[in-house]
Amino acid sequence: MPLDLPGVKPGSDLETLFKAVGFVVVQWASAEQSLDTLVAAIFHCCKNDSLLKQRPRNLKPKVALLEKCFSQLPELSQFKTEASRLLPRFLAAGKIRNDLVHGAIADLESTGGTFTFAKLDTEPTIGHSVRTVHLSQAEWPTFRKELLHLGKDGIGFSRRVWDSLKVKI
Repeated sequence: MPLDLPGVKPGSDLETLFKAVGFVVVQWASAEQSLDTLVAAIFHCCKNDSLLKQRPRNLKPKVALLEKCFSQLPELSQFKTEASRLLPRFLAAGKIRNDLVHGAIADLESTGGTFTFAKLDTEPTIGHSVRTVHLSQAEWPTFRKELLHLGKDGIGFSRRVWDSLKVKI
């Protein structure tokens, strides 16, 4: 299905940017769903544990809850080491994803293979600040590869945990 992108020339910097950001969105959805699957499995099987007060919706609270669960719940102890390697990767990739998806493109053409975004941050006690975010041609292959691996690793891990907990919905 060809997608018409009005005002975007095929092969242009802007088309490259749209493809890259679209790739990030699609790959991230797959990766983060594995965290949601972990949270669902744990809430389904460990309902009465005091760690499980409410289901987190955002990335940092999900990862924080999962880190506590894998380090404290006996039924998850066999996965503690693997979780301690995998979960920080979500935070690192999530920060880049968040900057790109919630930032605004500052220039419609790349400069030296780098796209520049303006990211407005809001801190409840400080207020607003603007910072520059870059998506560079040099860093893209590493980030792209990490997103692919994170999705694969996250899905595989969540399936093993799900099966271990014998989740039945």
